[in-house]
Amino acid sequence: MMKILILQVGKTKEKPYQEIEAEFLKRLKPLASVEKATIETSNQEMENQVLSTKIAKISHKTKGEYFIVALDCSGKAFSSEELANFLLQKRDQDSGKIAFVIGGPHGFTPPTLQQADLILSLSKMTFTHQMVRLFLLEQMYRAFTILAHKKYHY
Repeated sequence: MMKILILQVGKTKEKPYQEIEAEFLKRLKPLASVEKATIETSNQEMENQVLSTKIAKISHKTKGEYFIVALDCSGKAFSSEELANFLLQKRDQDSGKIAFVIGGPHGFTPPTLQQADLILSLSKMTFTHQMVRLFLLEQMYRAFTILAHKKYHY
């Protein structure tokens, strides 16, 4: 089973967002092992410094085995089918471990972004980091249902 880590800055604060997150995590449970790790900081410099250190620890480049995907509007855009194929490829060809990194309200500094193996864009538009979490979870669920041939994606 694929292991996915969602590394995020700040907790999801609003209850409706928490409920949607919980629902998609529940739906993903039989399809993939998904874990969340939250970084709590109060300023942008510290935020990126902590993110950078955490990325270095888990990256496959430093024997941590995770393929690092940073979510940023400057990145490569995938269709839902392309995301499903990407996850399949990573599951079958690599360690099967992917870390999706979601920056805070200020985004990533260039050095932090350079640590990523892939920069992925969910849209060219800017969203709150809390909404990005929901979009990512929904797209991951959609991708895994595509791979499992379950009715969800039409």
